[in-house]
Amino acid sequence: MQYLKLLSTVFAIGLLAGCNSKPQEVEIFFSELEPGVEPYQTRLIVTSDYMRFDDGENSIDFVLFDRKKNIIYSTNSGERTVMSVSPKTKDVKPPIELKHDVKNLGMLKEAPKIQGVAAQHYQFMTNDALCYEVVAVKGLLPDVVKAMQEFQEILESDSKLTFHTIPADMHDACDMSMSTFAAGRHLEYGFPIQEWTPNGTGRALIDFNDKFTADKKLFELPKDYQLYSVQDFREGKVQRQE
Repeated sequence: MQYLKLLSTVFAIGLLAGCNSKPQEVEIFFSELEPGVEPYQTRLIVTSDYMRFDDGENSIDFVLFDRKKNIIYSTNSGERTVMSVSPKTKDVKPPIELKHDVKNLGMLKEAPKIQGVAAQHYQFMTNDALCYEVVAVKGLLPDVVKAMQEFQEILESDSKLTFHTIPADMHDACDMSMSTFAAGRHLEYGFPIQEWTPNGTGRALIDFNDKFTADKKLFELPKDYQLYSVQDFREGKVQRQE
């Protein structure tokens, strides 16, 4: 597996040993992996108030999660827009029974422990189908994991709102579990230093800085962009700016 080969680089960095459990500002870099595409780097910044996804220091476009307001914002510099996603409360039941299971394949051979904890390799199943694989470290960067869970909860709630639009013949047990009915279950097992799907899409941790001091401007939305909600967009209420 190409993802597991990256682990030697992760552990060789030597930055993982100095982490603590207190909320802090953390800058994290991932290698994103897609079939047929060269791996590319993304960045995640997490503070007690915000989480920001972008492509690095000079990113114009970014996704910002306001943890206090519990709202996700997605910016688009090309269209000069900001789209917001808020939690929804629609109760939706899966059209088929979803039986979730997780297999712990154990610690990785020759991988050193991180804060005394060994990285574990997990496989996440739904209806006996392999949906997702994760290498996670329990107790590593707990506030980052919490922010990721909060983010996933919003996306999952929004997915329930539009689930009825998916044709019945396109219902897939893994897709439904990962997007709508159990989206963040893998985060219960610790910080994911690697994760991937059977089709080869995934990401791997390549570096992080837990002594990072974030510029407050990183968490400011463009003031001259058009702001609208994802629901406004779905209902055709958004008019593009000229």
